[in-house]
Order: sequence, then structure tokens, then C-alpha cells
Amino acid sequence: MRKTSYVSRAVLSAVIFGSGFILSSQAIAGDADDNTKPAVNVGEVNSSSSAKTISKYDKKTAPLHQTLTNKQVFNSTQSVVTLTKENKKMVSPNSGVAELLATAPGVHIMSENPQNGSGRYNITINGMGIGWWSGNTYRNQISVLFDGIPMNNQITNDGQWNSSQIPLLTMIHGVNVVYGPGNPQTRWYDSMGGTINFVPLQPSKRPNAKVNLSFGSYGSKTASFSLNTGEFYGWSTVLAGGYTAANSFFQGPSTWPQHSWAVYMKTAHPFSNGLFTLGFYYEKSDATHSLTVPVTPIPGYTVNGYGKTGQLLSQQTSGFYYVPSADLWYKDDIVDSWILYSQQLFDLGGGWHLKNTPWYRHAYRLHQAYFNYGATDYNPEAAEHYAPTNNSYGDRLDVTLHSHYNDVALGGWLSYQQYNTNEDLWNPYLGTSQQNPYVYNNVEINSFFSNLFAQDTIKLLSGHLRITPGLALAGFYTSMSDLENPDTKAHYLTATPGAKTNFTRLEPSVGINYKVTNNVSAYANYSTTYQNETDLAYGAYLQNIKINAADIPITKAEDYEIGLRYHDKALNAGVNYYHDYLTNVLNGVSGSITQFNASGYNLGNAVYQGVNAYVKWKPIWQLYLYGSANVQHSYYTSDHNNSGVSFNGRRLAGIPHYSFNVSVSYKIRVPGGLIEPTLTDQYSGGQTLYDNVSGGPTNQTVDAYNLVNLSTSYKTVALNHVIPGVKETSFTFGIYNLLNRKYQSAIYLATGGYDPTEQPSLFAYAGAPLQVFGGINVKF
Repeated sequence: MRKTSYVSRAVLSAVIFGSGFILSSQAIAGDADDNTKPAVNVGEVNSSSSAKTISKYDKKTAPLHQTLTNKQVFNSTQSVVTLTKENKKMVSPNSGVAELLATAPGVHIMSENPQNGSGRYNITINGMGIGWWSGNTYRNQISVLFDGIPMNNQITNDGQWNSSQIPLLTMIHGVNVVYGPGNPQTRWYDSMGGTINFVPLQPSKRPNAKVNLSFGSYGSKTASFSLNTGEFYGWSTVLAGGYTAANSFFQGPSTWPQHSWAVYMKTAHPFSNGLFTLGFYYEKSDATHSLTVPVTPIPGYTVNGYGKTGQLLSQQTSGFYYVPSADLWYKDDIVDSWILYSQQLFDLGGGWHLKNTPWYRHAYRLHQAYFNYGATDYNPEAAEHYAPTNNSYGDRLDVTLHSHYNDVALGGWLSYQQYNTNEDLWNPYLGTSQQNPYVYNNVEINSFFSNLFAQDTIKLLSGHLRITPGLALAGFYTSMSDLENPDTKAHYLTATPGAKTNFTRLEPSVGINYKVTNNVSAYANYSTTYQNETDLAYGAYLQNIKINAADIPITKAEDYEIGLRYHDKALNAGVNYYHDYLTNVLNGVSGSITQFNASGYNLGNAVYQGVNAYVKWKPIWQLYLYGSANVQHSYYTSDHNNSGVSFNGRRLAGIPHYSFNVSVSYKIRVPGGLIEPTLTDQYSGGQTLYDNVSGGPTNQTVDAYNLVNLSTSYKTVALNHVIPGVKETSFTFGIYNLLNRKYQSAIYLATGGYDPTEQPSLFAYAGAPLQVFGGINVKF
């Protein structure tokens, strides 16, 4: 009774602590080779203990712990990495998931407002990406999962997935990153370039709780909590949530605020021959941002508007971090989504297991913008209201057999989405408004994607050799319908009524892993995969472009990878070479400067090739070293714009030619606790510059940049007897961009659209200057 009372007081203290902070502040399920044998992370954590020390409840709930272990990575036939708490130490406590991903080899990020988890980022893996950035044609080639559930919009070219959909790192336990399509069992409809599974906190046998609070530069603040009930009449539930907010570091008349909040709950109940779970995740982010700023002065661009008197607007004249007032240029991006899902696992006997995962996802976005900086009667599209919604339903069923010589996986998934997109564009100088727009767009797109697969991991030579052949049958059905309003006099944007496509393709693959010694393994894999084109190919948002549905193609990817790994208790390292050839890569082409939207699209072919490497080394318990590096050469073999200008042979834009991360942390015992300083160096090599006017890459290279971060944490048990139930308290302090380097978070060639004779010039978003963060974490 006394122990129960103590636990109750601990949980109650955590709830009160966390609630007060919130109110005051306002995975791929393991690698496919090992899916049939669920990852038991408890076993790795307690590797020195015997299996008898693991409780029956922990064994039953082991499939929930999806973060890949170092041993699973070592045995995999695929190129995979896992990001853990050690990677979290490299980024600020108010960072979002994009900054965490950037610590992995071959991952690059760009942002229009890189402040915290509320801002949206473009993310690329080996050059193929997801997210939004003007000019990036490769922004729908990665599948993003939350607890194994797909978060991607199936069809949209704009907003397939926003990094702000996971604004809080504290609820994420680990991240699995698969490079390339992966094996059939772990593949989804957008996995050509990779699959990212954000594995959240999971229900546990024992109760626990945690409260986190951090503050930093430019009004940045984050408050979050997690609460685990522990096993209660066979049920265990985890609840986590939080709030994060910040103003922009940009200087000028406006603060450009952004904020997000998220909540996650999952309950699990083991039964005699299986496991049942029910999960829910909700997030809402709201971020304002400004326009890009000329790097050098351009005639007509002043801090008071185009053609107005005043100081010339540019990073050289008005200031590197200066942006004009929100009254002149303003955009508000809201992302609001939720996922409801369940997992049912059954032990069928004889080594056979069945897993069923149904889900429902609803997502809403709102872009409200006005471009008054140069609003005149020249541009009829000076304001925007864009509010698409989508609803997705799906189910995934896997039947697996684990035996001494074979791991067989059979199954598939179905995913249906209805996507409604509407957009109004107007200019009050011409007498138009949101209620009476100059031009509008309103379409409904229904897409039904499916996949049936079979794969077999054959284990030979006492398990030293693993061969995984696989075959998938991928299906893609898409239908777009116009919802034109006959009562308005506004121009209708989409010019393709009733476009429909239906593709069915076979996807063969094979992977090999050979354990040369107990510590060294070599692997290679090959796959052919397909992807449905986005809504841009069906005519959405295209002005006066007639699309013939018979001409809409499907994108094809051929992926080849080969690598080496080393694994022991202290050192884990890997290096791999990748070569991907993509056919029918959709390239959205910019229209004239009087048009807000693209005027058409073209199809190109591209090669993505390079080398990735990583190392995790803990030679002694105090010292931890992490490093990752990438060198790549990604280029078009064929591509052109609407005017026939060829981009053949040119590197793809927005992808560093080389990059690396190095991080060193060291634990020091001090009276009352443990201090751990962490020093991180992140380097992004030069990248090809994009021309937003011609609609393709240039032969120019963007400058490289180097960022150094220094942080330290202090863990203590000194407060254990002060606050009831406290088990550990951590204080953190960090300086990010320690050397205060000035760099461009994103940059491209463009015209502002205010003068038809204007020549393309460099426009950019400045990256974040030196920032300071401090925080406190309390474990119960």
C-alpha cells in the first residue's frame, strides 16, 4: 500500500507539473529482413541479463518497440540507419524533426523560417525529397510514417508532407531511416527515395512520467510532458503532448510568430495469443513567414515596397536578417491533422504470425497570403486563399513465418484518399476579392493505391548469409474531377476535366547480407519500383494547359546499393554506395512573372549516385563520438523547360555536393550529478543554384556553410527528495551556430514579378544566427 501511494503521488506530481507548464505557455516495424522476428529493445538495453529477467508483459509488447537496434542494422540487406537520443543531443531542445534528420548521412534540409518545429522544411535523402521548396521537382519521393502509419498526402505536388506535422521531439523515441525503396514489406507508395518512421513513446509495464520545459532566443519556448500509466488490469497507456512557439530571428517591423501543439495517446493490451493497440495523434501548427530578400540591391526594391522611396532592400544594404513588414508581404501556413489507428497481432502457432493495421487520417491546410509589396494593376494575383483537405483510409495485413532457415512475409496494403483542393487568387487594386476572385481552382481527386507482396529471407551458412528476394504488385488508380462553379465570373484555373489513370506494375527486388566475420558484414540490394505522378500531372493549378490523360505516365526507379558495416559493443560504422536511375520525374515549370502558378510541367530522367558513411563509437562509458558524411553527384540525363532549354547533364539543385556531421560528447562526474558537454559541427558543401524563371538548375554553385553547436547537460538526483516522486532532473544549456556564421538557409534565382523587364537575381532566406537555449527535464 505504501508503494502504491508513492507511485500515485509521483504520477499526480507529474500531471500537475506538466499541466502547469502547458497552460502557462499557451517506424518501419523493423527492417523487412527481421520483421518476422520483432525487435526486443528491452533485450538490447539489458543485454547482460538473461531472458528470464524480461517480464511476460514486456515480451508480449515487444513488437511496439520499432526502433532498429544496431544489430538489426548490421544484419540488414538494406541501407538503413537509426537515430536515437544521442542524435537529439546535437540539436536544440526546441528543434523539430527536420533538424534531427539532418544528423543522418545524406540528409539535407532547407527552410523559409528555420526557427523551431513549427516551420516547414524541405528534406532530401540522397537528393530525393519531400516537403515544399520553390523549384524542387523532387519533393514527393519519401514516405513518412508515424508509428508505422503513413502521413503522406497520396497525390498532391504541394504539401505532400510538412515537417511541422511533428513539431515536438520529446514524444519521439527514435527514428528509422531506410534509404531507397527498401524491401517490399517495408515499402509504401512514396518510398522511392526512402522511408522515415518516427517511432513515438510506447506503453510500458511500469508507470513513469516526464516534464520538459525550455526557453531560448527570440521568444522561443517549449513545454511538453509524457505520462505512462504502466500495466493496469492488463492495459497500459502512454499520453504525451506539448506546445512550442517562437518569433522569427528576422529583423524588421514584424515578429513573424509561429506556434504548434501536439498530443499523442496509445494504449496496448496483450492477450493469450496476441496484442491489441489503439493509437491517436493530433497536431496543429501555425507559422507566418516573409518573402525572400534580394542578396544584392536591385533597382526598385526598397524596404517600403517596390518602387517606393526608401533604403534599398537587400542583405547587403538593409541588413542580412532584415525582411519587410508583414503589411507588405505576408503568408500564414496552417497545418491541422490527426490520425486514428490500431494494431492487432496474433500468434497463429507453428512460427506463423499475423498483423493487421487499419488507420484513418484527416488533414487540413490553409495558406492565407497577400503580396502587397508590389501590388499594382500589373499582377492580378496579389493575394491567395488556399485551403485543401484530404481524408485517407487504409489497412495493412502481414502474415509472417519465422523459422530456422527462412523468414517468409506475405501481405499487402490498401490506401484510399479523397483530396479536395480549392484556391482563390485576387488583387484588390483590380477590384477583385476572395469572395469575387480573379481566378479560382476547385477539384476533387480520388486515389486508390494498393500493394501485394511476397518475400523470403533465406538464411544459409549458419545464418552468416541472408538472401531476400521479393516481388510486389503495385496498383495506382487516380481520378480528378472539376468542381467548377457556373455562378462566378472568375477564371477557372484547371483545364483538365475528368482525367483518370490506372497503373499496375510488378516490382522485383533482391537483397543480400553476408557476415564476413562476427563484426563485419557486406550487403547489396537491387529493386525496381514505381510511383504515381502528383496532381500537377493531372492539370491541377495549371493555367490554360490542356492535359490528355493518356499522356500521364508513371515514374520508375531502379535502385542499386552496396555497402560494408562493422558492429560490436563499442563501435558501429557503415559505408555504402548508391546509384538510382529515375524515369519520368515530374518537373513543374514556372510560368511568366505575371502568373502565380506554374504554367505547365515536363518530364525528365535523372541519376542519383553517391556515397554515405556513418560511425557511432563509445570507446569508454564517458565518451561518445558520432560522425556521418555524404558525397553525391545527382544530375539530369534528360530534362528541358517549356521553351526547349535543355538541362541535360546539369546537377540537380538544392542538394549539397558533399556534407558531414561530427559530434563529440563526454560525461564528467561532479558532486551531485553528471555533466555532459556536446560539441557538434555540421557542414553543408556547395550546391547547384536553381533558376526559378527558366524552371531548372544552373551551372552556378551556392556557397558552402559550416555550423558549430555547443551544449551541455547536468543530470542530478538532488531534487528527488524535494519534489514527490522525482527520479532525475536534467538541466540543459546550449549555444547554436556558436561562431555566428551568416549563411543562406535557401537561395535561388528569380524575379519578383513586379517588372516584366527585370532580370533574374539571387533571392534568399537567411539562416539562423547565434541562438541560446536552456531547459529543464524532470523524470518521475
